[in-house]
Amino acid sequence: MSGQDKRRSDRVIPFVSDEEVIVIHQEGNKNVLAKMMDLSEVGTLVYLLDEADLSGSAELSVYHQGKVSRVPATVIRKNGRLVAFEFANPSVECIREIQSKLIRMEVEWMRLSRRG
Repeated sequence: MSGQDKRRSDRVIPFVSDEEVIVIHQEGNKNVLAKMMDLSEVGTLVYLLDEADLSGSAELSVYHQGKVSRVPATVIRKNGRLVAFEFANPSVECIREIQSKLIRMEVEWMRLSRRG
């Protein structure tokens, strides 16, 4: 990168442990557990908890306040166990869940940062 930030939206880092685990579903492969490193309205960066060769399309099971949403996504970048996904035409309901999760994560971050 040329010092220019190419991200299209702000990223939020999860601080609530039950909110950061996701399951990656990909046709022809076993399900893979991953830890969400950051989240935005357009995608997420995850750390794979097990070795996996991911590429192309997938579905991400994302947990938020007692509900699991399956979000269609595409692998856009890989570096070892770090995998960046871009959401691929998520439904209106999925978009609302992602936005709600982002708000909750930001509120949690503000709450934790005031403690220090």
